[in-house]
Amino acid sequence: MSAKMLDYSIFDKFKFERKPVGVKYSLAKPKGIKPLDKSLALCEMFAEAQTSPPFYATKENVQCGEHVVGMLDFSPMMYSGQLGSMFSMFKNPGANRRVYDYISLLPRDSVKYIIHAPVDRLAADPDFLIITANPTQAEIILRASSYASGKMWSFKGSTCLSCAWIYAHPYLNGELNLTVSGLGYSMKARGVLPEGLLMITVPFDLLSGLIENLKEMEWEPYWFKLGRDGFVKEVRKRSGELAQELAKD
Repeated sequence: MSAKMLDYSIFDKFKFERKPVGVKYSLAKPKGIKPLDKSLALCEMFAEAQTSPPFYATKENVQCGEHVVGMLDFSPMMYSGQLGSMFSMFKNPGANRRVYDYISLLPRDSVKYIIHAPVDRLAADPDFLIITANPTQAEIILRASSYASGKMWSFKGSTCLSCAWIYAHPYLNGELNLTVSGLGYSMKARGVLPEGLLMITVPFDLLSGLIENLKEMEWEPYWFKLGRDGFVKEVRKRSGELAQELAKD
């Protein structure tokens, strides 16, 4: 018996300008979903899915980034770091070469189909959810991510292969990751999104807790509405009251 699908309706409350997108990897051909009818870089696919019906992509659809999802091996030229200087990414091949030792990659041939669907049209729980947010929305998401655990935020990225930090690292390592549009080299060159948006990838094993925390916590705390001076005054007042209360014990 399959597990009950999560309820993603809490994300409607954000009124995102660009819908969150669920991504799922598969070896079996998806049923009831149309194939992508164009060739796109991996970093362009989630942006495409924000305004389209659900679709799946195959190796033939992935114009760049197929190495990240295990559809192709890096060539010796790429591994050698020879491209970095040509693209003004790195000073020398050695600097470029190091990238290939720390980026996350899905195993070769472990994925044949990459399914994308906007959050309101998910047919199953995704392997990860990509959220494109403004700073106010991102603050709520990130606060919710550590609301019950207290875990620190730790984000990773690199000049090139930014798609690996969206499509591979969170999925393989179980870590929420964040990047900002305009930082990833290829994403910037392709104009995938306007600059300054925060892209948060939430892996499958963190989605349930995130949703529960979003339901429970206060999104706009009283403290955010006081202004600078009001906030300082209230902190001193409440801290003093708490100190007096604790001193009685």
